[in-house]
Amino acid sequence: MFSRVYCNGTMTKGQPSKFVKKQKLSRRARIIAAVIFLVITAGAILLWASAKGYINLRLLVGVCGFKQRFGLPCPGCGWTHAGQVFFTGHILEAFRIQPAAGFFCVVGVLAAIFALHCALFGIDFGFLQYLSKSAGISILLISAIVVIMAGWAVTLIRSILENSGY
Repeated sequence: MFSRVYCNGTMTKGQPSKFVKKQKLSRRARIIAAVIFLVITAGAILLWASAKGYINLRLLVGVCGFKQRFGLPCPGCGWTHAGQVFFTGHILEAFRIQPAAGFFCVVGVLAAIFALHCALFGIDFGFLQYLSKSAGISILLISAIVVIMAGWAVTLIRSILENSGY
């Protein structure tokens, strides 16, 4: 049971007098968090460098075969460009280009911040433990699919309207 402590240090009546000690992350968990932070940061740097013209991601990503074959954007169309725009500081423009990509860029930045705190300070965020369990992973996967499909719907509608002359 948790105790409620006010700014002056007093506790509410009926609460236990002992504090529940926060558990620190293990060395292994901190290393995993550091790797997550570094991978997300490397991806952001890659997108930024591509937007600035230092590297050419088109050689790696290629051209969308779905769009070539059907004339419509696939669920992944616009993600690279939206990521490039996001990591050059034009966050709202990234959402306009591909809403799902903009959303996942924000989620990536938040994940990197939490991972950095976990790695450096050993902070054990309780909700991250829930998200790493099977129920949490299911919720994350379903949410990701919904966001991707919604972003694809926006790009499909935009493409259809552009092709029809609106």
